[in-house]
Amino acid sequence: MSNATISDIAKKAQVSIGTVSNVLNKKGNVRIETIRKVEETAKQLNYVRNTNALSIRQKDSTIIALVMPRLNEQTSALYSNVYHELILKNLTLKLYETNSNVQEERECYRQINQQNCRGIFVINPIASIKDLKSWIDDPSNLIVLAPQSQTLKIDLSQITKKIDGRKTVVVKDELSFGFYKYFENLKCISNNMRTIYQELESVNNEFIIVFNDKLANRIETMLETSHNTTTKIILLTSRNIVSFQDNQNKTIFHYSANKIALEFVKLLGQEESNTINIYQIDYELFPTQDSKSELNLLMLETPFSKILSGLLADFTNKYQVKINIFTKDFDTMREILADNNLEKYDLIRLDISDFNWYGRQIFQPLDQFTELDPIISKMSNWKKYIYINKIPYSIPLDPSVQMMLYQKGIFNNAILQKQFAEKFGKELLPPSTYQELINFAEFMDELDLPEKDNYYPISLIDSTSTLIASEFLPYYYSLGGKIKYNTGIFSFNSDVFIKTYNMYQSLRTQSKIESKSWWDSETDAFNNRQTALVVGFTNHLNNIDQVSYGIAPIPGNIPALGGGVIGINKNSTHTDAAILFLQWLYQYQIQHEIALMGGDVPATDLFFEREIYEQFPFLSSSIDLYNTGIRKTKVSSDNPINTLLFEKLLGEQIHNGIVSNLDATSVLVNINNSLIQNSTNLVRVN
Repeated sequence: MSNATISDIAKKAQVSIGTVSNVLNKKGNVRIETIRKVEETAKQLNYVRNTNALSIRQKDSTIIALVMPRLNEQTSALYSNVYHELILKNLTLKLYETNSNVQEERECYRQINQQNCRGIFVINPIASIKDLKSWIDDPSNLIVLAPQSQTLKIDLSQITKKIDGRKTVVVKDELSFGFYKYFENLKCISNNMRTIYQELESVNNEFIIVFNDKLANRIETMLETSHNTTTKIILLTSRNIVSFQDNQNKTIFHYSANKIALEFVKLLGQEESNTINIYQIDYELFPTQDSKSELNLLMLETPFSKILSGLLADFTNKYQVKINIFTKDFDTMREILADNNLEKYDLIRLDISDFNWYGRQIFQPLDQFTELDPIISKMSNWKKYIYINKIPYSIPLDPSVQMMLYQKGIFNNAILQKQFAEKFGKELLPPSTYQELINFAEFMDELDLPEKDNYYPISLIDSTSTLIASEFLPYYYSLGGKIKYNTGIFSFNSDVFIKTYNMYQSLRTQSKIESKSWWDSETDAFNNRQTALVVGFTNHLNNIDQVSYGIAPIPGNIPALGGGVIGINKNSTHTDAAILFLQWLYQYQIQHEIALMGGDVPATDLFFEREIYEQFPFLSSSIDLYNTGIRKTKVSSDNPINTLLFEKLLGEQIHNGIVSNLDATSVLVNINNSLIQNSTNLVRVN
């Protein structure tokens, strides 16, 4: 580590210490040439900011204390995740171990009071939360993970439901998370092999609950060699145990150590109460009639179809059912659906934009299959992807939503920050509204400095009409626009449409216009550092390299919903095998493998697993965006829209207006005329 100080930088750059401080902290009115000189000098001297020293000088400390019984195999994952998350926020983690000893715990808090800590994260305290607060100079800094906590706890109801009314013993975990304290009505025994052995030999328990992977394996071996044939193991672990084998003797529940870490950091300075979910991760073998068969699956050719293809061998090996995937490009898929040429397919993946139009026509209602109830019951957040007239016809396969990624280097650049502040009188931040996007595009277009580095503000599609509509409509909605329908006629808010069109037309003059397909052009431009922003659907942003990008909602925060659903074809004669496939597909292990390769899945808890979170961080950020997402797929519960035809007609007229340099009013008139001419094909009256 470099020992260079700001005094060294000031001396070499021949400026004052105050100027160096202002540049490093992005404060003050410093000339562009001086900013460049100070930043270059800091690089030459390998200057590294001392966050510990900063915490002494700053009003807001940079030190976070983590108090836990012991850093061991069970707690190390949480420690590592908290540490790495705090680094991203320029915060420092300091560990205090209590060794589950009252005196040592009290001493930890005495030392913490001398440190001026910004936050105190506590795992499994011995003392009551009331006592902890009395020991700390500023109790508002305290965030505790414990059963009695009012800020952060783990929901163990899935385990309690499984053991309800069953004779169960719990092995204590005093030196880790103290999960045994959540089971206050059960018999708890020490983590001592002699005690555990005696319990297994002398008591006829139905379950033994443990929180240590190695201990679970030891007990499993003991049970195999003993006369005990009744006791089953329940393991609660943060380890992501991925197995494709059924285990009858052990049930594994999982909690995400990274999710806990993120919640700790999120709660800094907040008072809200959060609960961490756990979920069962066992691989399950489902009942089958043992009859060999084949299933034909029709789906759009996407990155997701390639991911799924790589996993199908497991299903075939387990159930002797061969899956034939028929992937089609966008236009061919349109033709197949329009011609209703679907007889040979058992399972069909529909885009969400097609679901309301075709779903009831081609899919079997899923509420008739009780085997799928456990899957559908977990899909309460995906009603737009499942139900037609309150009946489930599909299950989300690869749901996606629009979001924005941005180049951090652009928005963290001190010189660009200064130039933007001089032009607009405010800080340069990723645009959160459509007007801010227009301002940013104008700023980048006019900028004539080396720091611009030839970036375009954003990429936009050249002429593909449906994709132009997906660019235009979210901004129309964000400005308050509505699309109404009455007796065969669609209507837009004319003032909002005109404003949106004029802004969109202006944006296109300053953007990188892409002539290639949606799947590769915009992500390639962002990867190649040609654009500062990319707006895309999450089911293809996984093509973005692991560069230093930031994540945000799209400007206006009313994204388009995308991705698709899967359903069972009405014409299928292999319904039992199709149900079996869906059961296999939606269990934890398979969803985990899909998410690990960047696939969007409805099992969104998986996005917080560290290996997925680090590689595809935008997935965890996408979860809340579905609540604000819109896709115009129906005019009423009984009247679906041919969404893609609607978007095609809209996009065609917008593109024609831009190419022909038409005014917004003329474009709106052309859109209305086009929709009227195609009205019989746009809305189905049931």
